[in-house]
Amino acid sequence: MKEEKFSLGGTFQKGKEYVDTQLKLMQLKALAKGSRIAGSLVLDVTKVVFTLFIIFFCSMALGFFLGELLGSNALGFLLTGVLFFVLILLIRAFEPKLERAFMDMTIRKLASKWDGEEDEDIIEEKVKTGVHEEFTENK
Repeated sequence: MKEEKFSLGGTFQKGKEYVDTQLKLMQLKALAKGSRIAGSLVLDVTKVVFTLFIIFFCSMALGFFLGELLGSNALGFLLTGVLFFVLILLIRAFEPKLERAFMDMTIRKLASKWDGEEDEDIIEEKVKTGVHEEFTENK
């Protein structure tokens, strides 16, 4: 059997390969976490847009309904506007508590996406596949 001797060049080569592998791993982790956050952001924006459509159409329906009850569409839409004004005043009155609640919710959601366990499984599989491919190439 042939014995391998210690070589300084081989050690530097293995060190360079280790650093390259660590850089690739960090890139994959950042990509996985970033894509989870971006995907979550797109879904949240879509939900907000659809919610705004729902509020718009429901307020239109409420305005026409109240207009029928009061005998004037103008009065119906005025009453709907007053309702939204009251909602704005309530939001303004509870603004610090609401702001804190939304901040906590946002931080929890981002933290759960950032610390996702399923990302680790995907990254480990990609690393194993990459190591296997490098091993078969070096054979």
